Amino acid sequence: MIQDFQQSSAPGGQTTGKSYWRSLDELADTQAFRNWLHREFPQGASEATGVNRRHFLKIMAASFGAAGIGLAGCRRPEQNILPYSRQPENSIPGVPVFYTTSFPDAVDSLPLVVETHQHRPTHIEGNPGYKSYGGSTNVFAQASILNLYDPDRMTASSEGNNRRISSAEAADILGKVANKFGQTNGQGLAILAEPSSSPTRARLVQQLKQQMPRLRWAEYAPSARTSPDKALTQALGRPARPVYHLDQAKVILGVDSDFTLHEPGSLALARGFAAGRRAKNQADAKNMNRLYMAESAFTATGAMSDHRLRVPTSQIPAFVAQLAAEILSQSGGDSGLASQLREQAASANLDEAWVRECAADLLANRGHAVLHAGSHLPLATQQLVQAINAELGAVGHTVDYVELPQAEADSIEDLAQAIEAGEVETLLILGGNPVYNAPANLEWDRLQKKVGQVIRHGFYYDETSLLSQVNIASTHYLESWSDGFTYEGALVPVQPMVLPIFEGVSELEVVARLGGRQTSDVYALVVETFGSYTNEANKDKAFQRFLSDGGLFEHRFQSINGRVEFGSLRNALSQGSFQAPSIGSNALEVRLKMDDTVGDGYWNNNGWLQELPDPLTKLTWDNAILVSPKLAEELGYDTGKGTFLIGGISKKQNNFVRDTEVSPVAEVTVDGVTVRGPVHILPGLPDYSVTVSLGYGRSKVGRVGKNTGFNAYPLTHSKNFFARNGAKIKLVGEHYPLSNTSQHWSMEGRAIIREANVEHHLEHPDWVNHMGMESHSPPVYGNAKDMPLQEKSLKQPRGNSLYEHPDFGSPPPNVDAWKKEGAMDKFVPEQQWGMSIDLNTCVGCNACIIACQSENNIPIVGKEQVAMGREMHWIRLDRYFSSGDLKQNQVSLPANPQASFMPLGCVHCENAPCEQVCPVNATVHDRQGLNVMAYNRCVGTRYCANNCPYKVRRFNFFDYNKRNVDELYAGPLGTNKYKTEGGTLVSMQRNPDVTVRMRGVMEKCTFCVQRIEQAKIAQRVKAADSNDIRIPDGLVRVACQNACPTDAIVFGDISDADTAVSESKANDRDYALLGYLNVRPRTTYLARLRNPNPKMPDFAEPFSYQEYFGKGGTEHQPAKGGSHGETEHGAETNAGHGESHESSEGNEHH
Repeated sequence: MIQDFQQSSAPGGQTTGKSYWRSLDELADTQAFRNWLHREFPQGASEATGVNRRHFLKIMAASFGAAGIGLAGCRRPEQNILPYSRQPENSIPGVPVFYTTSFPDAVDSLPLVVETHQHRPTHIEGNPGYKSYGGSTNVFAQASILNLYDPDRMTASSEGNNRRISSAEAADILGKVANKFGQTNGQGLAILAEPSSSPTRARLVQQLKQQMPRLRWAEYAPSARTSPDKALTQALGRPARPVYHLDQAKVILGVDSDFTLHEPGSLALARGFAAGRRAKNQADAKNMNRLYMAESAFTATGAMSDHRLRVPTSQIPAFVAQLAAEILSQSGGDSGLASQLREQAASANLDEAWVRECAADLLANRGHAVLHAGSHLPLATQQLVQAINAELGAVGHTVDYVELPQAEADSIEDLAQAIEAGEVETLLILGGNPVYNAPANLEWDRLQKKVGQVIRHGFYYDETSLLSQVNIASTHYLESWSDGFTYEGALVPVQPMVLPIFEGVSELEVVARLGGRQTSDVYALVVETFGSYTNEANKDKAFQRFLSDGGLFEHRFQSINGRVEFGSLRNALSQGSFQAPSIGSNALEVRLKMDDTVGDGYWNNNGWLQELPDPLTKLTWDNAILVSPKLAEELGYDTGKGTFLIGGISKKQNNFVRDTEVSPVAEVTVDGVTVRGPVHILPGLPDYSVTVSLGYGRSKVGRVGKNTGFNAYPLTHSKNFFARNGAKIKLVGEHYPLSNTSQHWSMEGRAIIREANVEHHLEHPDWVNHMGMESHSPPVYGNAKDMPLQEKSLKQPRGNSLYEHPDFGSPPPNVDAWKKEGAMDKFVPEQQWGMSIDLNTCVGCNACIIACQSENNIPIVGKEQVAMGREMHWIRLDRYFSSGDLKQNQVSLPANPQASFMPLGCVHCENAPCEQVCPVNATVHDRQGLNVMAYNRCVGTRYCANNCPYKVRRFNFFDYNKRNVDELYAGPLGTNKYKTEGGTLVSMQRNPDVTVRMRGVMEKCTFCVQRIEQAKIAQRVKAADSNDIRIPDGLVRVACQNACPTDAIVFGDISDADTAVSESKANDRDYALLGYLNVRPRTTYLARLRNPNPKMPDFAEPFSYQEYFGKGGTEHQPAKGGSHGETEHGAETNAGHGESHESSEGNEHH
């Protein structure tokens, strides 16, 4: 019998509906979703798609037959371990060694620390010495280590019809090119490279141009994000860059900018934003910053906003123009210019009240307000944003302008014209993949075929390699020397962790060879560059310290004076740069964006990133055509297989079939070019703007990225790469399966997400304790205020039943041994580990997921297994949409919902339900309060998973680490990865401190117990004969915590009142997820606070507050706006109503 612990129904016969939901099925409360929620094994122990009884018996018969061929018995395969003949210096088996390096990027190299075992890089973390990034990383830096061991990388250079050549032969080819074009001053030679922040490369390129003054050097990468620098450089007349200080901002407006995830300097931006949201106390909450977002795609940054306006990308220039006009009018500026700006913005039909109140709030916070523009926006729009920043007094406070090193490069359009004119004899392509990702109107594949000789230097043999006569294998950045600048200008090294695994050549070596250097000692080149950035006499000693620290962190680009004036944009106004195109059902906008997981396509063969759910859509292994609910309804889905009926979601037709999202296929056509892909509904998009991710649909890619997604690059154009207008969309009557994790591991219970507005929090600091079942049941620990957290971790709790636990207040068994009289003289108390996660600062970046996967040897399972709910991630990022109350039988998707993120791994319950049902004691409690796994005992009953209310346990249905994802059902007939060259290569990434699990074993988050044990050993060694073996606070940092750019995750000893985690848990906002179940989780959460402007037309209380306090009958009433049906201005909202009220631009008002 399944028992539901739910709050009582709404009073007075009110109808109610879901306020927080993760998928369409959950919102519609379909019977299939109820079955999924309550099924015995939510881990996805369902029948495998496409495998019936007959096929299964065939495989088993063949397996038994193969087992008897030449075998006298069953034995493990013999493997040899070869010892060192001579111990390498500075290498102790079992002890990791850490080196500094950096992750190369076009504008923002990330300082890193790499963990190595026996000289094998195994894990990447940020360098804590660089305070701007706080030791954090992003998903691409974390996952880059998997590319090092990619068996599908280019393993050798080749010429002609894939004739393998050595590195020396490749160098000879480059030398011949240098000699030939050295005689022509470079006439006929062109180089297309990806942008780079490396000063050594810039120096070599400058020398090369001096030797070959007629050489064409062009740079291109669709994800380079260099346009903010170009815009400011053009406006100020000198190379410049805007550097933002969001920690100094009280009001922030993101202009189509996902600045916490994907904009230049995003780690610093995310940390700065989070610094203004971290409410440790009432004073912090009172001074919390406010975030406005005007965007087209629904981004992770948009999910963090207090106010969000849906604006198509092609109408963003008009939005900025109308905002500028409002600021000029309200500040008494140039009225004529304001009139011109307003005239051009009129065609966009924007929400004037939203723009007016936003402008007023920005002006009210002069010197502490700032606008941040997306790097894909036109140059004129970015310049207008900087003019607004100047008017707001942001320059010198919340944004600085810094001078960049001089760098000149042609665009890919310039190079295309030169090739078309027959001016290029030899083309050298350094990195990149222009055949795949160049603007479609350039027809780069045709242009490349026109060049007599094409030499490609790349990491993968890809689409561009197929059309090249010579392919030179590139090294990985963990195999080579280089350098780079962070976004703020700190110089950081790139140093090799290991010698090249294959015969590759670094980019600097290629450029050096072209410059005529007979020997290319890249190390010497980097040292030479470093010498120009230090004043120390002993350069060698300074360089060694540079490597040890991981950078010259005191170095920054020099600040410059300057401001962008409104008047300088009159020329852009005269050209109509801010006019908005017409957008409607017959002329859609297509918003093209870099994918959140595979980027521009370079990461397409990275299994970790392919299986990483998108922050908002939760799709894996595919991209999709994202449409708004309104557009989806107008398309008219086939109700037989579609996701909903016109006018509302079907409560009978399931969106998911056998756990797979069945998506209708559509064709999108722009200017005669058509692409085909599956449709996915994403609330929060502009009604007639279609969002499509780039980076999928590769035609030449490795085994992981094969047959994933569809290619959207044919829709791109060099004039406007990221937004196309005049598009049409139609369904073609076909369907495509998508692996969508949005409803995987769904939990049932109230008050999962808890949030309120700042005003309410200041008035009622204890509001969190009045939400959910905890407010209606006896407290677990008696009077919570009378017992400090530290005592809770060391004493037996009361329990939340009517009767008090007989051992209430006495030490629990795991601490009883050292709490007895006299025991303290012999035993030191075990530290009690716990975690706190701040929902107010988690930005949904997913870095924690990849960091955990890398640290703990978590395998990928493939698209089919993900669709069955069998993904193995130990930590997941639940995304909840929230909407107003829904009338019964009138379920429909809101146009612009709020969104929230919640990271969730094993919460290490003190009264763990999983431990009580395991028949073999495979999951037990240790003396440190951890819920640990004994893999050797596990027999795979999965009772523990069935009894876990958090659904955080993962079962190995197959030997995912041993089998290829496309051969899981082959069993012994399948390929053993460990016996193949590629499998051996991939296994080099494994962390030797963590057991690699096999089929039939349950696994879950361990709080990185291997790191705890390493710290304990180190502390014992340090303590020597003393009794001081307690690990100092902050010495143990779990993988997810280290990766988090906003410090949303805090880990430590909860038995010590002075630790950071204890201070976090003492916060008024602290609550236990599903705490009413009396499982006493060691991981707790800090409830989210929103800081909306009550004067805004879309002002609303968070929906969790509406549901529990608006109708729960408690003494806590709304702090602003009266009841949730009206704002304080009397404007009717859609909270509590099924219908929505549209503004002039179609933005929903709550």
